[in-house]
Amino acid sequence: MQTETLAVLSIFTLASAITIFLILRRPYLYIRAGARSIKFQSYLVGAVLGPILLVIFGLITSTQALHGLQGTAGLDPAGILILFVSMVFMSIFLDITGFFEYAARLALRSAKGNPKRLFFSLYLTVSVLTIFTSNDIIILTFTPFIYYFTRNARLDPVPYLIAEFFAANTWSMMLYIGNPTNIVIATAYDITFTQYLAWMFLPTIAAGATNAALLYLIFRKKIDRPFAPHQDIDPASALTDRTGAILGVSLLALCIVALAVAPYIGFEMWPVALAFAIGLMIILVIRDSYMAMLRRITRWQNLAVGRTMQRIPWSIIPFVGALFITVEALRIYGITDLVGSNLQSLAGSGPFSIVFVYGISSALAANVLNNIPMTVASISVMRPLVGTPALLPAAFAVAIGSNLGANITPLGALAGIMWMSILSRRRFKITFAMFVRYGLMVTPVTLAVALGVLALQFTLA
Repeated sequence: MQTETLAVLSIFTLASAITIFLILRRPYLYIRAGARSIKFQSYLVGAVLGPILLVIFGLITSTQALHGLQGTAGLDPAGILILFVSMVFMSIFLDITGFFEYAARLALRSAKGNPKRLFFSLYLTVSVLTIFTSNDIIILTFTPFIYYFTRNARLDPVPYLIAEFFAANTWSMMLYIGNPTNIVIATAYDITFTQYLAWMFLPTIAAGATNAALLYLIFRKKIDRPFAPHQDIDPASALTDRTGAILGVSLLALCIVALAVAPYIGFEMWPVALAFAIGLMIILVIRDSYMAMLRRITRWQNLAVGRTMQRIPWSIIPFVGALFITVEALRIYGITDLVGSNLQSLAGSGPFSIVFVYGISSALAANVLNNIPMTVASISVMRPLVGTPALLPAAFAVAIGSNLGANITPLGALAGIMWMSILSRRRFKITFAMFVRYGLMVTPVTLAVALGVLALQFTLA
């Protein structure tokens, strides 16, 4: 059994190393299919390689792999993915209507040539939008816009890009829907939308304020330089589909309200999100069909539904599925239980020690495993805490660590990988060392503040 356990750990380590290598060297891979090339994200290779090797070497059976896909310890992989993809669908549609660029232009116009106001306006805009959508969507949308604006205004893009990235990964922890890792934690322990918000509201506010203050102190010399604002910043001109933007914002707001109410009337959250996404899709199909007849549009990719569906990160489905299989193997061989018992012994029984042990360990582990696999594995790691008062403090601490851990290195989350890829395609490089330097200057303090507030809440509860 010990030999098999070492084999599982070796495969897990090999798959992680290959994933990290490919992420750093080649974010995308291409497969020739006739005259076409199929593009896919390289992190999938390492994620899928692990389960394949586990089955080939007989370390897990196909039945055990299927059991991993079905979820254990209260996890529902299908429900998690449906909820995430449904919310992403609505957010992506909002993006293609120009709504996010509209919000960014409002922030830029409100700065009125004041660089300090510009910095905090962008930080606030990214923060608010992230809360109600998703950190990945905001990072993908705002990064090119911030880069081009700052370069055209002859400003150093680095302070604004770092602030955008750190804000998105900090404020994403406030709501259940802000990050896939939040959904994993909340789903595993039947934490309702409002219960999640009640515990995470103050830690997020504290972390966000600390984050903003530290970033300004670090970059104040680069920021406090007057610039000539663009005279042609017209927020309204960013809206390519005003009716669609109103529709998208309205449905997203209603969906968030419905998600908050759903547990109290006996509904799971993933069917609610799916219903709103399908509702939006039906409206768009009807509208697209009408527009296609008027304009004789024949290409599916030119329609709103087609453009939205194309941009959904479908690769996250096999990625997360592979992770559940790998974590199931770690559970079968007792590896997660061993880690869990060691963390439990280290944390003791006090709220402060529990919160800081699980929060710090998850933030560090996210930069070794990436925050999604780390969070999936943490469900098995926290198994010894189920039924004890320590479970909720540990679970929310892991949620904080999974979000803020992404601000330590670019490997902490898929958002970091995509962010650096976007910048490299524009021939603007923020090096790994530069990112880590800023991450270590800001994140440990921000993490300590957020965990401290969470621990204080549980102490006073």
